[in-house]
Amino acid sequence: MEKHEKIMIPNPILTGFHPDPCVCKARGKYYLITSTFEWYPGVSLYESEDLVTWVSRGGLLKDLDLRGIPDSAGIWAPALSYYDETFYLVYTISRQIDGYFKDVRNYVVTARDIEGPWSKPVFLNASGFDPSMFHEDGRHYVLNPQWDPRPLPGHRKFNGLILQEFDMEKGMVGQGKVVFEGSSIGVTEGPHLMKKDGYYYIIAAEGGTGVDHAICVARSKELWGPYEISPYHPLITSKGQKTPLRKAGHGNFVETDSGEWYLFHLCARYLDNSQDSVLGRETAMEKIEWTDGWPRMVQKTCVPALEVEGPRGAGRQRKTEDGGKSYYTRFTRGTNLGSEEWLSLRYSFEEKARFTGRGLALKGGDSLTSLFDQSLMARRWTAFGFRAGTSLKFQPCHYNQTAGLVCYYNTKVFHYLYVGYDEKKKQPMVNILTNDNFQFREPLGGNYAYLPQGAEEIHLRVEVEQEKLQFSWAADQGEWQPVGPVLDASILSDEHAAGWAYTGAVVGITAVDTFNKDTEALFTEFYQEDMGESRKRDSE
Repeated sequence: MEKHEKIMIPNPILTGFHPDPCVCKARGKYYLITSTFEWYPGVSLYESEDLVTWVSRGGLLKDLDLRGIPDSAGIWAPALSYYDETFYLVYTISRQIDGYFKDVRNYVVTARDIEGPWSKPVFLNASGFDPSMFHEDGRHYVLNPQWDPRPLPGHRKFNGLILQEFDMEKGMVGQGKVVFEGSSIGVTEGPHLMKKDGYYYIIAAEGGTGVDHAICVARSKELWGPYEISPYHPLITSKGQKTPLRKAGHGNFVETDSGEWYLFHLCARYLDNSQDSVLGRETAMEKIEWTDGWPRMVQKTCVPALEVEGPRGAGRQRKTEDGGKSYYTRFTRGTNLGSEEWLSLRYSFEEKARFTGRGLALKGGDSLTSLFDQSLMARRWTAFGFRAGTSLKFQPCHYNQTAGLVCYYNTKVFHYLYVGYDEKKKQPMVNILTNDNFQFREPLGGNYAYLPQGAEEIHLRVEVEQEKLQFSWAADQGEWQPVGPVLDASILSDEHAAGWAYTGAVVGITAVDTFNKDTEALFTEFYQEDMGESRKRDSE
């Protein structure tokens, strides 16, 4: 008998801002999607043949315009399913986040192939968020939390999971019914419905998406209930546990061809010296076993595992020599921004940028606190220690024209290293703007770093190590020079950003023109590498 070699997979499997994972198996492959909120393209997609190596396939929703959407609103908790040779993608567009009411709209799109073309969105409902779809006997059912905003005694905002049949032509069919009230943990949301061995199972997130997060499992012999809660409740949680994988919750199951079961869920990791999760909520996986018809993690506790045994027959995980990630682009016309994991803030790449023979020309857009026309493109932070940089050509003529490198969480918190213009000296310069929950400051205090006369290309760089963030710059072939003090990276976190904050830190490029809106900045390269990769490159 051939001996099975165990493949151990470290958690999280998708590092950086990858919350609300949903896994779907179809045509011999696994597809994993995550929430994107105010970022475009909507719904990030990853593909795997073995649950070990995941490859970015870009985003699924490419016709979105999220201008005006508040921070951390937008695309919430998408759900992907495959039934009768068709993919079904269900998602929420949230239009507000801090209000007493939840102004949401839920939609479904379909496609015969994961790459599309996807159908036009069909409206589902607006009764709550985080819907998913279950298919059986040619029928489709929508399950979502029911939101109750009434300020009355005894009323819960998360007022049970409501199930209703849906027809692609007619819309919602019949009456919806609350089929599950949730457990004593409360805040029941992000539900998924599946069937196994004659039982219907609800897998739902509970406890809110912070430190009390958890997953509840309930089952019933009948689709419409009643549902009983698992004796191994909660299935997973980090609450009160000693683990670096905090906030564990919100996920669903998948079965491999060999009959093995896995749970995919979100989690978060903190900086060493704080309770701040700058990387946002990430995606992890757990191996599942079934006991008396109930799912349990194989470690027989509710604590997420730091590494998980991969499926039988899986290949080894692909890694760089240093075990980290590196990325580099010259911004040629062949650059595939979507599959290379670039995100565009609130609207499409094409409306704010164009490829030229010399690089990527980025229009001067709104300020970095705007909810509308920001010319910002970025990639997720995926490690606590990394280096990223860009090179650009830019000729501002007014102090309201800037372009450069930004470490950004949302409109409330960011660090911005930019090429700008000093109108007193009539000279381009390099400066820093920091936004800490709308407390703005320029760490250089007006002592700008001036560009040498005749400089053509400016290089900007950031180095991050835990909570420390240091900017540097160079002109043409000149030496790198640190600029400004060491800044606080921890402000770029769910915990520090004011209000509800659900995304994660990103690093990218931007151009701002709040003068005449007639400038462009030409970006010629961008790189992002973990510190191990960075040191290796410097020694070569």
